[in-house]
Amino acid sequence: MVLSRFVIFSFLLLLANLSAASTSQSAQIMKVGMSGAFSGDNASMGEDFSAGARAAFSRFKSETGHTVQLMAMDDAYEPRKVASNVRALIEESFVDVLFGNIGTPTVAVSAPIALENKTLLFAPVTGSSVIRPITPDRYLINYRASYEEELAAVFDALAAELNLTPDDIALFNQQDMFGSTGRKHLNTLIEKHNIDPKYHLFQMEYSRNTLAVEHAVADLLIRNPTPKVIFMIGSAGPSAKFIRLTREYGLDPLFVGISFMGSRLFVEQLQDIPARILVTQVVPSFRDKALPVAIDFREDMAKYSPQAKLNPLSFEGYIAARIFTKPFSNELPTSREKIIDALESLGEFDIGLGVPLMLSPQEHQASHSVWLTQLKVGQLVSIPFSAAPKLYLDYANLLE
Repeated sequence: MVLSRFVIFSFLLLLANLSAASTSQSAQIMKVGMSGAFSGDNASMGEDFSAGARAAFSRFKSETGHTVQLMAMDDAYEPRKVASNVRALIEESFVDVLFGNIGTPTVAVSAPIALENKTLLFAPVTGSSVIRPITPDRYLINYRASYEEELAAVFDALAAELNLTPDDIALFNQQDMFGSTGRKHLNTLIEKHNIDPKYHLFQMEYSRNTLAVEHAVADLLIRNPTPKVIFMIGSAGPSAKFIRLTREYGLDPLFVGISFMGSRLFVEQLQDIPARILVTQVVPSFRDKALPVAIDFREDMAKYSPQAKLNPLSFEGYIAARIFTKPFSNELPTSREKIIDALESLGEFDIGLGVPLMLSPQEHQASHSVWLTQLKVGQLVSIPFSAAPKLYLDYANLLE
């Protein structure tokens, strides 16, 4: 009887010790889950964003001893694959946060699941208004500027100096909610600048996850007069192919794309194409030698992700992770709700980005800043918005 009691007591003591050890360990590890494109035409987006985030999380661990574990699943930029990924991350892997999910149509699937499970969706790679309600939702926090802000920044710069007419403007877009939202924003800007608000915007479309843009190019070739500036709301592969074919047929409009288009694949596919291409960005230049967070990024990528590519998207992943970990230098939160509370308590803060950042219960988009780049000599090079009108008036130089 005594032996039996001793065995039971020892067993209970062992369980208590294991429980304490588990609690201690969990307090030092936070799991974040990502569903993104790691295969298909947009594979570089998942690879680059996650590489930047992992470098920042490694820096955080070296400074604090706390581990943020990024668990990534491939959805190939297909909405039908997202729900099972996100549910597995939340219900089976028990992630504390959904982090950096990529793309408007895919985030439109993951966001409702996050809300249903009261799990924060942080810094998704989309500027869509779908996850930017007028009254902030507690479980949706963005880093980046919206697509509306990106389009407005470059459109306003062009319209301020140029006498744009309805015939000057066209839109090439993805045939889904990503593209239709872009069309809505562009029409709003046309009306804002009194460029004949009754005008029907000339539009060319392609289907998501395809490279079938030939019909769009054909529509452009028979358009008279030929548009002088083509705004692009699409992903890298089809956008690059559209530009390549347009230039091969001798047309030379100014191409203006938003950040989602300007991935590594886009740059690689257009290195040898002389064209006037502008791409808005939600991050400053990662090459900036005076910007503290850019310096950190280059050093940390070399140290923790030496095989990864340095580009705006990996920089965005790095910045998002630096923001996410900022409140947790002393200790990691013990619940999902405390994660949100800590982020909302940041108020106005600085990570060396050179622009003000803000998170609060009333502000769930940390940055509203937009930068401009030009594809030049195989690189996206930062230029001021004031340079956009001049580029509009120039012609591509085959020797540059």
